[in-house]
Amino acid sequence: MALSTPPLAEVMVLLGDPKHLQREKGLKALTAILQGDLGTEHAAVEAGILDLLSQQPWEKKLGGLMGAKAYVEVAQPEVPFLERLRLAAMELLEDGEVRVRLAVGDCLRALARRQGLPLVESCLPRVLDSISRNFDRSEDAEDEAAEGPDGQRLRTAPMADFVTESPALPGSPVERPSSPLLQAAAAEEEEEAAAEGSGRREEAAGGGGGGGGGAEAAVASSSGGGGGGGGGGGGQGAVKGLGESAGSAGSGSGGSLVSLLLQSTYRKVRPGRGEMRHGTEGWKCLETSMKALQALVEGCGPDIGPLLDEQLRELLYKALHHPNRFVRETGHLTMCTVCEALRGPRLAAIAGQVAERLADGMGDNWSQVRYAACVSTRSLLEWLGEGEEREALMPVLLPPMCLNRYYVAEGVRLYAQETWRRVMGVGGRAAVARHIGPVVAHYTFQSRANNHAVREAACACIAELMEKVDRSAVSPHVPALFRSLVVCFKDMSWPVRDAACIAAGRAVLTYPDEMRPLAGEMLGLWLAHLADNIPTVRANSAVALAKALRAYGDEVLPALLAALDDMLPRAREQPGESSKYSGLSNETRFGVAARKARDNDPQVHQDQEMFSCGSLMARFSTSYLIRSDGCMDHGFSRDKEPWEVSDGAVHLLREVAAVRPQAVTDKHFEALVELGSLSTFQHAFNLHETVWRSLRAIGEAVGKPRFKRHLRALLVPLLADCRCGHQLAEAAAQQAVEAIRAWVGPGIFAGYLPEGVDASQLGSGPAAPGAGGGLLRRPTAVGGLLGAFAPGPAPPTAPASTPQMAACAQGAL
Repeated sequence: MALSTPPLAEVMVLLGDPKHLQREKGLKALTAILQGDLGTEHAAVEAGILDLLSQQPWEKKLGGLMGAKAYVEVAQPEVPFLERLRLAAMELLEDGEVRVRLAVGDCLRALARRQGLPLVESCLPRVLDSISRNFDRSEDAEDEAAEGPDGQRLRTAPMADFVTESPALPGSPVERPSSPLLQAAAAEEEEEAAAEGSGRREEAAGGGGGGGGGAEAAVASSSGGGGGGGGGGGGQGAVKGLGESAGSAGSGSGGSLVSLLLQSTYRKVRPGRGEMRHGTEGWKCLETSMKALQALVEGCGPDIGPLLDEQLRELLYKALHHPNRFVRETGHLTMCTVCEALRGPRLAAIAGQVAERLADGMGDNWSQVRYAACVSTRSLLEWLGEGEEREALMPVLLPPMCLNRYYVAEGVRLYAQETWRRVMGVGGRAAVARHIGPVVAHYTFQSRANNHAVREAACACIAELMEKVDRSAVSPHVPALFRSLVVCFKDMSWPVRDAACIAAGRAVLTYPDEMRPLAGEMLGLWLAHLADNIPTVRANSAVALAKALRAYGDEVLPALLAALDDMLPRAREQPGESSKYSGLSNETRFGVAARKARDNDPQVHQDQEMFSCGSLMARFSTSYLIRSDGCMDHGFSRDKEPWEVSDGAVHLLREVAAVRPQAVTDKHFEALVELGSLSTFQHAFNLHETVWRSLRAIGEAVGKPRFKRHLRALLVPLLADCRCGHQLAEAAAQQAVEAIRAWVGPGIFAGYLPEGVDASQLGSGPAAPGAGGGLLRRPTAVGGLLGAFAPGPAPPTAPASTPQMAACAQGAL
C-alpha cells in the first residue's frame, strides 16, 4: 500500500528542514505532487519556492533550489517565474554555503534546458565575472581577514599568533612561545626598546633648547650624579652624554641590522597566504562558479557554440593550470562539456590547443585531476571521430593515454583501459608503432617523474612496448629504454624497483643482443635485489635472473651458481633473539612462548621510527632529501638481514631449477633441509614459508628419483612446521605435504615418513596441549587424503629421537 503524499504546505516545510533526510523526503514528496495533477496549485508551489529562497538560513535556500530544480524539470512554469528564479539563483551564486552554491549550478542546468540560449546569455556574464574575480586569492590583509577556510565565511579570530618557523621550511606555522619565561623575556625587550626611545626623545628635546646645562642635567640625572658643576663640568658631561648617545645609537644600528637579517629569514606569514597557502584549501567560490559554467554549457547543448569564444576558452585553459587541484578537476570536466557542445568543425579547429592542455592534465599528480582529464580526452576523441583530425592529435595524446592504463589509481587505470578499447579498437599496437618517437620520449621522461606511482607505471609501459609492439619500430629506441630501466632499478621507491626488475626481465628475452652491453650491470642489480628488504622484490629478482639464464645460457650460469653457494647458508649467521626471553618456560613447541613474549614486548613496538608508504626509510629522515620523494632509497636504508639473503637464494634455486635442473646438486637440498630446521631467530618461519612454497616446484624440476633421495630428511622439518604456531608457515607446510604426497603417490610418501610417524595417525591423532589442533589445521579434508594410504591400525608410537620427530609423533597431520 503506497504512502499518501503530505499536503503541499508540509512539503515546503520539509524542504526547508535543517536535516538532510527531511529535505530529501520533501523533495520526493514535491516530485510526486508535480507528476500528478497540480490543478490550481502552481501558484502555491511557486510562492513556496520563492519564499524559501528569500529566507536567511542556508537550509531554506538549499531546499528552495532543490524544489525549483524539480519544478522546472517536471512542470511547465511560466516565463515570469523562470525569470524570478534566475535572478534568485544569480544572487546565491556566491553564497557563503558551498552546498547552496552547488545547488545553484543544478538549478541553472535545469533552466538552461528549459529556456536554452537566452538564459545562458543573461547568466554567462555574471558567472564569468565571478570566475575572474575569484581566480586569484587576495593578498591584502584586510580582505583576507574577512575570508574563512573556504574563502567565503568571515573569520571571527584571524590567526595572528603564528610565525614562520625556519628558512628550511618557509611557511611552516608554529605557535608563538607561551612559556612564562619566554613571555617575560619578550616583555623585557619591549620595555627596553620603549626606554631607549624615550631617552632619545629627551636628548633631542634638550639639544633643541640650546643650553648646555639642560644636557648636563640630563646626563647627570641619567648617571646618578649631582646637579652642581661649572661650565667645564657641564662640557664634560655633555661630551659624555654625546658619547653615550652615540654608543646607544651604534648599538641600535647593530640591532637594526640583526633585526633586518632575522626579518628576512623569519618572515611573519599567516597560514593561507603566500607560501603557506595550500593547493587544496578553499578558493572562495571559484570551483562552484566553474561548476555553474559547466552546468550552463551542459544544459544549453550545442546551441551555446557561438558564446564559447576565444576569451572564454582562454579563461578555461587558465583554469586547467590553476594551483588548486579542485579547480583543475572542475576545469577538465567543464572542458569535456565544451567538447561535446562544440562537436564538429568548431571542435576540430581548436582540437590542437585542447589536446595540449589535456595531455598536461593526464600527467597531473592528483589522481582526481588525472581522471577528469581522461574523461575529457575520451570525449574529445570520440566527438572528433576517426580521420585526419584525430590522427593529428595522436603524438600528443597517445603517450599519456598509454601510460595511464598502468597507473596505480584504479579508477584512472580502468577508465584509461576502457578508453583505449573504445577509441583505438584493434589498432592500438599499430598506432603506437606509428608514433613510437613521442611514446618513447614520454616513457623515458616519466620514468624520472617526481611521482613514484608514475615511475612505476612507466616501467610497466616500457616492458609492454618492447614485448608487444613491432620490433622494427622499437629496436632503435631499445638502448634508451634500457637505460631508463637501469635508472629505475636504483630508485628510492621499492615498488618502482620491483616494476623495473620485472620489466627488465621481460625485456631481456625479447632483446638479448641489444641488452648485452648492460647485461653485467643488470645482473649485478638483480643479484643485489635478491637480498632486498621487500619479499616481492626478492621473488621477482629471481624470476628475472631465470629469464637472463634463458637468454644468455652458460654465460651467466656460473655467476648464479656462485651466488647460490654463497647466499643459501647465510641464515646461519642470523643473530638469535632468544637471550632476552630465555628464562621463559618452553612447554609449547619450537619456542612459541618466547616468540609470543617478544611479540607482546612493548619495547619492541614503541618509540620506533616512522616509515613512509612503500618504504623502509624513516619518514622524517633527511639523509636522502635530495634524491628521495618520501618513499624509499636505493641505498637500502635498513641493513640486509642474513635470513633475507637465504630467502632470496631459495627463490633463485627454484627458478634456476626450472631452467637448468642439472645445476641443482645434493648440496642445495641439504641447505634446504638446514634452512627448514632453523628456529633460533624471530623470522625463521618466514624463511620456512618460502622453502615450503618452493619445494614442490624444485622437486618437479629435478625429477622424482633425485628428489626422493632427500625426501625423508625434508619431511622432518616440513611436518614439524605443520604445527609451528606461525599461521603462514603452517599453511605453506600443509600445502607442501599435500602437493608432494599427491605427486609422488600416497604409498611412496608413507614409506618416506620419519621414524615414529605413522601414516594412519596423520589426520586424526591427538594434539599437544595448547596447540589448538593436530599438525594440520584442516583435519577433515587432509585426513581424508592421508587416510587413504594408511596400511592398517596404528602400531604403538615409538619414542622420538629428536624434538622435531617428537612433535610429529604427538600431533596429527
